[in-house]
Amino acid sequence: MRITNTPLLKRETLFLVILVVLLMYQAPGADAAEPPGLIEGARKEGSLMIYSLLAVPDHSRIVNRFKEKYPFIEVSLIRPGASERITTRVVTEARTGQHLVDVIGVSRLNMLYLIQRALVMSYDSPERQYFDPRFKDKKNYWTAFYVNPEVMSYNTRLVPPATVPKNYQDLLDSRWKGNLVLEQTAVEWFAALMQHWGEDKGLLYMRRLAGQNLKILNGNTLITQLIAAGEHPAAVALNGPRVELTKRRGAPIDWVALDPTVVDIVTLGIAAHAPHPNAAKLYLNFVLSREVQEGLLEDQFVKPSGRTDVKSAFMAKIRSAGVQLISVAEELGERYEKLFQQVFNVQ
Repeated sequence: MRITNTPLLKRETLFLVILVVLLMYQAPGADAAEPPGLIEGARKEGSLMIYSLLAVPDHSRIVNRFKEKYPFIEVSLIRPGASERITTRVVTEARTGQHLVDVIGVSRLNMLYLIQRALVMSYDSPERQYFDPRFKDKKNYWTAFYVNPEVMSYNTRLVPPATVPKNYQDLLDSRWKGNLVLEQTAVEWFAALMQHWGEDKGLLYMRRLAGQNLKILNGNTLITQLIAAGEHPAAVALNGPRVELTKRRGAPIDWVALDPTVVDIVTLGIAAHAPHPNAAKLYLNFVLSREVQEGLLEDQFVKPSGRTDVKSAFMAKIRSAGVQLISVAEELGERYEKLFQQVFNVQ
């Protein structure tokens, strides 16, 4: 018996064709979301250089996912050190005419420093539309790679629950004299509180806090490890997600969000003279996507996202504390770094 092409069969065939086409366009990782010219340009460039703050083991997982999607791009990933060291390296290379880096990941204040020196290009990634306005600049120079609420942290074996500070005033109690650590590059934390409280009130508080004989140490990761090891009882302001991750791994460390809580932003931007601008744009689009922001940064690394469509367990805990979230205004500029160094005698 021979089957004839009935109208019903034609409709079913047409439906299947349409369904296949839709699935092709909606499939995760499909290149259809990127402009063909961008992909072809990146293919011709074939390389990408990244300077980033994110720990290399974590960032390498992002890079590997990117290379699975775009195997024709060879990626070099370097973590020169703290944000200030990355910034210095970018500036030094530019002065000597060595334009090596494509994608730059630094703190917001350091990104501002580079923007002021015309070392970052403006690029409006299509993924930026999903980010909270607080976590991207208006001129498309940077977008939040991830955000870091700064929290007061303590060793649970050394600090009884009843004595855990509940507000900034509690940090001035005599029991904390000589027992608090402050990170020597906590400029954004300092500047944001100064702006929030006003300079007169802010300076009065910061000088009283400095009178608590704080131990000034370098490196958020190191300080978190020292607190967890019981080398120091507590830290004034540490990278909250890092403390939370350390706690989840079983270390005797915990944290409390003081009101207001300062949110540092680790930004991503593209170098103004990027040797591989198309590959850089392709990478930025990928890193800012929900796939990476939620599936890796939030779920795997405990790095809260600035996207409005990504749910964060860490940020939910912060909000449940009822604290106000603040961040440093870009127009504050560099003078707060010098003031911070003067107040806390940072060399």
